[in-house]
Amino acid sequence: MPRPGFDTYVFVERIAANAAALHPFPEHHVGLVREALADAGLEVSVLGPGAPEVGEAVYFQSEPMDDDALGLLADALTLRGIGAYAYALVGDSIGDGLGSIALFTRVGDVFPRAGRRILMTRMWISRSPVRKAVTWAFGSPADLDEANLLLSERFETEPVLDPRGMAAIEILHPEFAAGTAEPMALLDEIFQVLGAAGFEGITMCNDPGAGPVPDTDEAGAAG
Repeated sequence: MPRPGFDTYVFVERIAANAAALHPFPEHHVGLVREALADAGLEVSVLGPGAPEVGEAVYFQSEPMDDDALGLLADALTLRGIGAYAYALVGDSIGDGLGSIALFTRVGDVFPRAGRRILMTRMWISRSPVRKAVTWAFGSPADLDEANLLLSERFETEPVLDPRGMAAIEILHPEFAAGTAEPMALLDEIFQVLGAAGFEGITMCNDPGAGPVPDTDEAGAAG
């Protein structure tokens, strides 16, 4: 029987007001990503030490683009046989004097609901003015459902819910804030939990020089 899902997956995220990064898995399928988008009339550049055979694709516009443009990139790929998910960071006030929340939500309309245990995980670390680390996991709703069950046995998780299926998982790391665990050890634990169940994919880590951790102390439903 054929395996469910796709042979290539792509995770799309904003990297500037007018640019998006497309992270393929496996990385050596980036040429397929470029060809599929060219078929849709969209041009990307391939970056990385192994480019153009291996690396990541970057999409530029001359003017700032809204989050819907990220979803259009993902939809164009999914419609051409590449499973793609796009994400945007959104925030909102939760009331006078109560601060605000920020979370990642999925954008796009035709993303695959089923998966192949392929996730993108990214950890953000901040050491100043306070110690904070948070990891986000992205992927298909079915894969995220399974991953959340596994991860919640060890970590404090906050799934981002969507009427079309789970959109993302926020993994909180109070151990780092308390000074009892370091980020790489926490990432390794995530690898062990997910890897034992057959998950694979893309992993990235933003160090303190990459900017503050997104303020995601609260997570909620994403529409």
